[in-house]
Amino acid sequence: MPPPTPPPASDPVAERIRGRLMQQSLRALLDKVRGARDVLPHLAALETSLGKHGTAVIADMPTSTLARICSQLSSLPLPTDDPPLHDLLTRLLDTLEAQQPTPQFLNTFVGEQTLVIQEASHSEFMDLENAHADTVRCELEVTPPVLDLVPQGPRP
Repeated sequence: MPPPTPPPASDPVAERIRGRLMQQSLRALLDKVRGARDVLPHLAALETSLGKHGTAVIADMPTSTLARICSQLSSLPLPTDDPPLHDLLTRLLDTLEAQQPTPQFLNTFVGEQTLVIQEASHSEFMDLENAHADTVRCELEVTPPVLDLVPQGPRP
């Protein structure tokens, strides 16, 4: 039997009920794997906090904690028939996104093209390096520092 659908977000009582539904779903997910609360301590703390404070606890979390919780929850296989758990993940991601600073300028480095970055092995890198071996490399001239020595009189 799938968990009940959370009530609409309208008042503090509904948010507390929503938090308890999220807690029940999260508890069921963590109960599936022995030792999950030890390995995923942020999720274990969220489970407890949702039961005590409801969904209001999500808005009060620092960005680093939210990011860790989102990472831990996203790493688990979420059942598709669990609306409170998906609601929890959505709220966490939305709150995390809202806390991210907005850029003050747009990056125009790439323009309208797409920049593609690919991993390469060391041997592939060396092959590309050797393909351009005929390119003349210019060595930087290093000039020794000029010391400004002032001759002093004879030493006694």
